Amino acid sequence: MTSSMLLAAALAIACPDTAPPRLLDGFETTAGWTAHPADGVSMALLSDAGRRGRAMRLDFYFHAGGGYAIARRTLDLDLPDNYAFSFWIRGAARPNTLEFKLVDRSGDNVWWYTERAMTFDGRWHRVTIRRRQ
Repeated sequence: MTSSMLLAAALAIACPDTAPPRLLDGFETTAGWTAHPADGVSMALLSDAGRRGRAMRLDFYFHAGGGYAIARRTLDLDLPDNYAFSFWIRGAARPNTLEFKLVDRSGDNVWWYTERAMTFDGRWHRVTIRRRQ
């Protein structure tokens, strides 16, 4: 069974104390995104209908029962002292781990948010990840 997740309605960064949200990606196209599946995993990044407008769809299939499917985009981004990332997600997949990672220019420093056993019920859900998380 091939599983899929859709990301839509904008990857945005907000500085809750000061500035209005800044749109980082509206997911209107998959331009700038690259697929990085583990060995034994098939993965495709596609454009699809979104919550509003378009969405980026991740189709993935774990042939051997485990692994990972990473969608990656490089952005030149200076983070303020207080920030939050927000996006909408919908999926048709078994419970799985959702990770959101930020990697600095050196590749040595990684900040990540992990939600284990995330369930996908086919409805759109907003995900907001704050600095403290």
